Amino acid sequence: MTDPLTPFRWLEADIGDESDLLGEIFCVSFFHRLDPAEVLSRFAPVSPAETMTFKESCGRARAYFEDTRDILYVGVAQVGEWSVAVEPWGGQAVLSTMMTRLSRAGEVVSVGRNDYARHRFAYAIDGTVVAGFNPAEPDRRWGSDPDRLSGLMREVGMDLEPPEGEWGVESWYGRPNQEPVARAFALAAKITGVALTLTAANRLQFVGAARKHERSTKTGRDGQRAMSREESAEIRQWAKAHGLPLSETRRIASSVVENAEDPRDMP
Repeated sequence: MTDPLTPFRWLEADIGDESDLLGEIFCVSFFHRLDPAEVLSRFAPVSPAETMTFKESCGRARAYFEDTRDILYVGVAQVGEWSVAVEPWGGQAVLSTMMTRLSRAGEVVSVGRNDYARHRFAYAIDGTVVAGFNPAEPDRRWGSDPDRLSGLMREVGMDLEPPEGEWGVESWYGRPNQEPVARAFALAAKITGVALTLTAANRLQFVGAARKHERSTKTGRDGQRAMSREESAEIRQWAKAHGLPLSETRRIASSVVENAEDPRDMP
């Protein structure tokens, strides 16, 4: 029997592997019935659009990643009824604030890999995140209908029950490696019908452009940006995993929030 994760393992490639084109931090989003030009415009590009191959787009993104922390790069290609937006060496489309804007009047599936914080999966319709979760912790879901994708998640081998044993439900370090990124892309393929294999990606022509690295500007009275309950819970768990100082009764320090949202700043 063919292993269903085989086509997507390149998306979990280690540093230095031949297929390590996207880096340890990236985001891939699938937009239903939007052409690449419209998708690119939603990312608010700050440079002229360019047409290039997948490898060229990844190389351009890496150059921006190494030269500046304020500019990211996104490339968009058409695959049937879906446009595929790839943000190598960065990417924030899967964050709730971006998903709200990107999915307006449409349907978006987004997968984010982040080896320095946490991976993310989000399914949004018309500006609302329907279901979101960390692929390494699929039992912890949020959104307007967090169980909408449960059947498909089980089909790709995601365990929807909390882990048992000495580690308990509070520690995702206690879970064995279940190839969460590969499973997340297998799930995206179930929803969209688009299997992002390396061969398929190399055959696509991307329209790409640079974009500003956005940071949330919505703040509370104390000057700290507002965040959802889900975002707060994710950042708290990330901070604990990285040994950062954290109070259970006070707001999360702005420095911790910044590191969680842009882990390139972490040593």
